[in-house]
Amino acid sequence: MTIKERLAKISFFPVKTDVSSLAENERRALRHAVRAAELMTDIYIRQQSPKNEAIYEALQKRSDAEGIDLLNYFRIHGSPWDGFDQNIPFVPGVGPRPKFGSFYPEGFKKGEWNSWLAVHSEDRTAFESPYTEIVRQGNSLAAVPYSGRYSDLLLEASQELRAAAKELPGGKLKSFLEMRADAFLSNEYFESDMAWVDTGGHPFEATIGPYETYFDELLGLKASFEAFVGVPDKDATAALEKFLPALPDFDRLLGIEFDFKPKGAATPLEVVADVVRGGEAAFGYLFVAYNLPNDRRVHDLKGSKKVFSRTMMQAKFETLVRPVAERVLSNRDLARCTFDRRLLFVLAHELAHGLGPSMAKDGGREVQFSVKLGDLHSCIEEAKADMLGARLLGYFRERNLIDDETLAGCIVQDIASDVQSWRQGYTEAHARGHLVEYNWFAHRNAVRYDVAKKVFEIDAERTLAAMCDLSTELLNLEVAGDYARAKAFLDQWSSVPPEIPAILERLGDLPVAVSPIYDASGL
Repeated sequence: MTIKERLAKISFFPVKTDVSSLAENERRALRHAVRAAELMTDIYIRQQSPKNEAIYEALQKRSDAEGIDLLNYFRIHGSPWDGFDQNIPFVPGVGPRPKFGSFYPEGFKKGEWNSWLAVHSEDRTAFESPYTEIVRQGNSLAAVPYSGRYSDLLLEASQELRAAAKELPGGKLKSFLEMRADAFLSNEYFESDMAWVDTGGHPFEATIGPYETYFDELLGLKASFEAFVGVPDKDATAALEKFLPALPDFDRLLGIEFDFKPKGAATPLEVVADVVRGGEAAFGYLFVAYNLPNDRRVHDLKGSKKVFSRTMMQAKFETLVRPVAERVLSNRDLARCTFDRRLLFVLAHELAHGLGPSMAKDGGREVQFSVKLGDLHSCIEEAKADMLGARLLGYFRERNLIDDETLAGCIVQDIASDVQSWRQGYTEAHARGHLVEYNWFAHRNAVRYDVAKKVFEIDAERTLAAMCDLSTELLNLEVAGDYARAKAFLDQWSSVPPEIPAILERLGDLPVAVSPIYDASGL
């Protein structure tokens, strides 16, 4: 495709969030948080590739029509590689996308990692930290903290967060901003992660720092910088909070099944409207919700917080998922496919990230799943959250919190959402997880594609049963922490079914992604 054809596949939409509910000092704090978010983008661009910043600067200097289009498309992906088209380069001459950006030395292999740690066990903690990059120093390897690697930008971001905190008279957000400002310089994120869980999104939501490990396709350990700033949607938040009291009993049942002590920790959530995104959160896949922090120590001690972007969820549902559903679902199932049910499924998915066992055994120590499963973990964890989330929805039905039709609607809209995810490729963690799910459902005769009618025939109850069984398989993979076993499972279940490419070809005239155009001029 030409660069114009690639741009034509994107549905751009303006975002100018109403912040009139904020006091003047809160708006000043918000402006500093927005600036800090922009700095996360500068760091993330460096993390994508050692050459990425130079490529970006070169595009910014071009004034010809093609150069302007290339720059606009670069700003959708944060790199010259098209995440919606198998990561092929769209800027001439840049070469293939590196599998792990700047996290490891060029040409680094997993075998070199294992060999080094077998001899230098004292380096394990620093090497496995999500907040270090591995570099060569002569014939040796070393772990360099992010605080040193990106000291210029993190110092500036730290100053912006302190300035934001200074505008607030007190409270949990002020405390978090001060602690995260310290973390940017110390490279110690645990205490500020603990504080963030308590923030509650008031007077605004500020998520900022190194979090997700999707881009580390070598070992699945290293975190990318990102930021999300939003203002609360109190009515939507209240509508979701009614489900939270059912969680402890559900987690208790999982504790019996998988032999772990239920956490009983808080599960705060909030629905917000976007103000701005930065870093990884601003590019490519564009999350509709997240469950953070990823540090399982925080989960065990305090829990995790779930944040839902109503802005992005609504844009994706109306522009991407609903049009796909109109073409791949039967009339009965299409009528079940509503935004409220999409929101409910995403709620269950994010809640599921924080439920169930949280550690794998590694000899005499407990380690996070990502350490044992490496580059496979993100895919397994996302599929687990889908399937355990569906199991949680079934439990909500048992508790009379939702009815049969609502549950069926949650299931059928997710099938349409899975199809939409494959339009951006099959290798991204969520998309590959969706292949596992679909193949599992097909094997269980729960979902079948009718070639003549060109729609999916979905047995909602049979699909729910298959989802519950798959959740058990995926949880067992995480607890076992056996890389070879997990790889064999994914290899078996994540192949692309023959009917899917033809289905995607029929959807070729629809937008493949949405891209927000943020306007912060009114802050």
